[in-house]
Order: sequence, then C-alpha cells, then structure tokens
Amino acid sequence: MLAACHAAVLAIFPDIDRLHLAQVARQFTYDHEKVIGYIIDQQDIGRPYPKSEKSVKRKRQEVSPGADSPVEKRMKFDDDPNRLVGKDASFVKLYARAGKALLAAGFPQVYAQDIEIALKSNNNLVYPAYKYLEDKLEGKDGASMLRLKPRPKANAFDNIFDQSARDAEKMADAEYKAAKAESQDRKSQAMQENEEKLNLSRAKAEGLTADCECCFDEFALNRMVHCNGDPLHWFCCVCAKSQAEVQIGLSKYDLTCMSMDQCQAGFALDQRSLFLDEKTTLALERIEQESVLRMAGIENLAKCPFCPYAAEYPSVEENKEFQCENPDCEMKSCRLCGLETHIPKTCKEARAEEGHSGRHQIEEAMSEAMIRRCNKCNTPFIKENGCNKMTCTASGCRNIQCYVCSKSCDYAHFDDATRGGKKGQCPLFDSVDQRHEDEVKAAELKERLRVAQENPNIDVEVFQFNFSERVKQDEEQRKARNPPPPVRRDPPLPVPNVPRPRAANGRFFAVHPRMK
Repeated sequence: MLAACHAAVLAIFPDIDRLHLAQVARQFTYDHEKVIGYIIDQQDIGRPYPKSEKSVKRKRQEVSPGADSPVEKRMKFDDDPNRLVGKDASFVKLYARAGKALLAAGFPQVYAQDIEIALKSNNNLVYPAYKYLEDKLEGKDGASMLRLKPRPKANAFDNIFDQSARDAEKMADAEYKAAKAESQDRKSQAMQENEEKLNLSRAKAEGLTADCECCFDEFALNRMVHCNGDPLHWFCCVCAKSQAEVQIGLSKYDLTCMSMDQCQAGFALDQRSLFLDEKTTLALERIEQESVLRMAGIENLAKCPFCPYAAEYPSVEENKEFQCENPDCEMKSCRLCGLETHIPKTCKEARAEEGHSGRHQIEEAMSEAMIRRCNKCNTPFIKENGCNKMTCTASGCRNIQCYVCSKSCDYAHFDDATRGGKKGQCPLFDSVDQRHEDEVKAAELKERLRVAQENPNIDVEVFQFNFSERVKQDEEQRKARNPPPPVRRDPPLPVPNVPRPRAANGRFFAVHPRMK
C-alpha cells in the first residue's frame, strides 16, 4: 500500500522530496488520490512542494548555473512591471542603452524612432517592448514601421552581453532572450497548429479519417492509435494518454480498449509509443513491477518508502535500516517508521527532536503577538501598565501610537468622551494582562495548527507548553501587583438654568417666574 501510493505520486510529481512525500502519505494513510489532491491544493495557494536535492542538482547540470527556465523568466518579467523603480539613474541609462541596441539587432527592419516609442510606451522595459513591436508588426499598421532598406542583421549581436559584468546590461539581455524565446515558441506552436489543420484537410480529401471512440471527435488516421482487437478500435492520442494517467492514479498498469463494444484488447508496444512519454511509461513499468513482486510473495521483502525499489532483507530485529540501491534515490530509511534513518535514536526520540524546531516557531509567534513595534522607527516595546496611548522612547522619535491597533493617534482616537473620543473606538484603559493573555493564546493556537499540519508525523503533545506550579504562582503574584485599569466615568450632565432662590426673614423660597 505504501509503495503503491508513492509510485502513483511519483508518476505525477517525479521531483518531489521523498521525505516530504513520506510525511504527507502517512498523514492521509497512504491514499494516493488524497495525497495528490493535497499537493495540488497546496500549489494553488502558493505553497509548492519541496523538490529533492538530486533533481535540483540534475536540473542545474542540464541548465547553466543560475539560469531560469524560459517559462520562469516570462513569469518573472510579466509579474514585475516596476523592476526599474528604485534603481539609480546610471543603472537605468545603461539598461535602456543596452535594450535599444538589442531591439535594433532583433528588429533590423524597424525604424529606430519606432523602437524608442516601443520602449517609452512600456516604461523602458525590454521584455514588453519586444512583444509590443511584434504585435505592431503583425497588425494592420505594421507596414508603416518597415524601413525601405533594413539594417544588416547581426545574429552575433544577440550574445554580445552574455559575458557582461554590468548588472544593467545582463538584465536587459535576459529580458530580450526571454521575449525572443517566447516569440519562437508561439510561432512554432502556430506552425504546428496550421500543419495539423492541413493534415486533417488532406486526410478528409483522401477518406483517411475516423472518429475517436472515446471523445467522438474526427481525426486523421495518422494521428490516432488503435487496440489489438478484431475489429480495431481507434482513439485519439489525447484520450489514450488520459486513460494511462487515470490508471497510474489508480495504481494500475493495464491499458485496455476504451470502446463501448466491451472490447478487452490491449495496445501493442508500437501503438503505446505513440501516446506515452518516457515519464508515463516509467510509471506504468514501476506499478507493474510492484504488482509482480506482490504476487510473487517473496519472504522478507523490504521496500524503499521513497521509491519503488525493493530487495530481500533480514528481519527488522536484525536490521532496522533499509539502504536503497536505486541510483535516482539512494535514501537510507528506517524500516519501522518509514522515514529517513535516525539510528541510533528511536522513532519516538527522532520525532520529539523534530518537534523542537516546531516548538521554537510557536514560541516565536507567541512572543511576536505580545511585542509591539513603533510604526515610525520600528523600536519594539511592551506595556506593563497605564493607558493605551503610548509614546516611543527611542531617541529622536517620540512617536505616539495606540497600543491596541498600533496607529498614530491622540486622545481623540480612544473611547473616552471626556478627552475628545467616541464610544466604540479603541479603549483608552483596559487590562494589559488580559489583553496579552488573549493575544498570546490566539497566536499560539494558530501557529500550533500550522506547525502540526506541516509536521503530521510528530506527536501533537510535543507542541504543548506545560508550566510548573511555581511559574503559575509567580505569574499570579505579578498580576496582583499590577493595578487594575481605572473605572471610566461618563462626563457630568449639564446643570439646568434654574432660578436662584431668594431669602426672606432668614428663609429661602423659590421665586415664581412672574415674581422676577
């Protein structure tokens, strides 16, 4: 069950960190569908899965050091339109000069003034300026931008800034190459789509088309695959590959006919090669290998929890570690808990040790919840008593802010009407101990849930804080010494204008209004 879950996930995420995979799989009791769904959901909210060190190293070998993939470059340049903001004038000038030179080499048929317009229209950024020029040339007004005599095209100029030591020139060069790569990909895709349309048109004219028996769309026969049945059933490559991916998700490897005629025939190797890529083929082979091993019933068969590799091993009492011999894995794991080896520590000791960093994160969150910072100079402070109108003690600052919401304020910011405030606003006085206690508890709960979710293999009791009776007594004594907040009193009611009484023969009596 464990190995089948890992194989299904690795078929979709082959570069996932094996330790992370083991933790997530254990959290969902090795249900591969839930594991895959969880990983996808995490990616959707901006939390990509950690990748194995080996895949990262291999990627760095395939791509030059420090280089991003074309897709990553496009995303970076598209998502950062303000990348020149904050740069000094010399950097911007050098960047603009390099960008203009690169665009002039890339568009030799375009007037220099049109290149300048493209740059100015896009905040002097090379990447969007390249796309701007392409769109203009493809539009109806493109002819007006063409020179009668194009500049000599210098392909070597595309690489003139490769070895530049200036950051501005390297930045302009990276944007230019990313835009050029995207343009080539788009043109290649357009050519491929046009070729497919022409191929389908020729096939229709020659009567060499058929409907896919899965999606029922019409395709040219040279773009389809068929089963080994009698009669043959034809399918498009997209539907055939989708079936393979579904089978991998179900930890199955058999690929059978999808026809509604209840045909149970399979697909020959030459047909499978038309719709299966290397990664999908490898995943199917791994699942088949595991199935064969299970049916063989080999005694003392041990499996790597991070990949499909398996081997005969002595009992767990004799050897608690498993050394994977798969060259793409080579992980050493604990056969008791299925995680990376932690010998000589026991599984419980290893989980407790992993929990220490989680406890530290919770403690940091609790401290941060209590500490305030000056919104002007960022000086940290904590209030012991008094009102919530705080004055920063840092030299040269003296900023005044609210202890509740951290906004700069005066007395009118609070709920005390006698000092210009209004009811419902931040309290001028409250129990600082109660406020700290509530905020710290809320931060502790939130951070504990987050840490527990990221470390499902660690016992949640490790993250609990148990204070001694002595500490609790000291805290109660400290609270008792802290004076309670003053009771807020509403302003006195206005005194009505009552006529003053007059004295007669030593006695006071009220004066009737008509007697005034």
